Amino acid sequence: MTDQELKDLVASLAVDAKELREAQRENEQIIVEERRKTEEERRKTEEERRKTERMLRELGKQIGGLGNKFGSFTEGLALPSVEKLLFKRFGVEDFMPNRRKRVGTETVELDALGVVNGTRNEGYIVEIKSHLRSEAVKQMFSILGRFRGLFTEYAHLQLYGIIVAADANVEALREALEAGFYVITFEDNLMRFHDKDADFVPKAY
Repeated sequence: MTDQELKDLVASLAVDAKELREAQRENEQIIVEERRKTEEERRKTEEERRKTERMLRELGKQIGGLGNKFGSFTEGLALPSVEKLLFKRFGVEDFMPNRRKRVGTETVELDALGVVNGTRNEGYIVEIKSHLRSEAVKQMFSILGRFRGLFTEYAHLQLYGIIVAADANVEALREALEAGFYVITFEDNLMRFHDKDADFVPKAY
C-alpha cells in the first residue's frame, strides 16, 4: 500500500468515524425525545387516572347521598301510615319513631317501635326500606337479638319484626315471611300486609 493509499484510507476512516458519531448523537437525541414523550404520556395517563378516581369517588358520594335521601323520603312517607296500620291491626298504644339506644359500644337504631302493654305486652320493631332484600331480614334478626340487652325497659315484651318496603324482591319476601316477620309494601298507592301469603305464621322473639 502506497503512502497516498494509506492517507486516503485514514481520511476515509476519519469521515466514517465522524458520520458514526453524528449518527450516534442523532440516535441519542431520538432516544431522549422518545423517553421524554413516554414520560409525558405516563404523566398524562397518571393524571387521567387520578381524575377518574376523583370523579368516581364524587359519584359514589352523590349516589350514596341520593340513597340516603330516598331512604329518608321512604321513612317519612311510610311512618304515618305504619302508625295507623299498627294501631288498627294490633292495637298499638305507644308508637315511637326513630328510637336509638347505645350502651357501651353496642348501638341499636330502630325506624320505629310500637308497644302494646297490659295483658299482651307486645313490641313491634319496624324497619323501613326502599327495597326489601335479604340483607333487611338479616338486619332484623340482628336487631331482635340485641334489643332486650339495650332496651331493658322493654325486655318483658314479646317481640315481632315488621319490615316495611316500597317494593319487595320475591325471594327476600319469602325469606322474611318464613322468618315470621310481618311485611308491609306499597301497592296502588296503599300499604298492605303480606301475612295472607304462603301460610304465614308470625313468630314472637
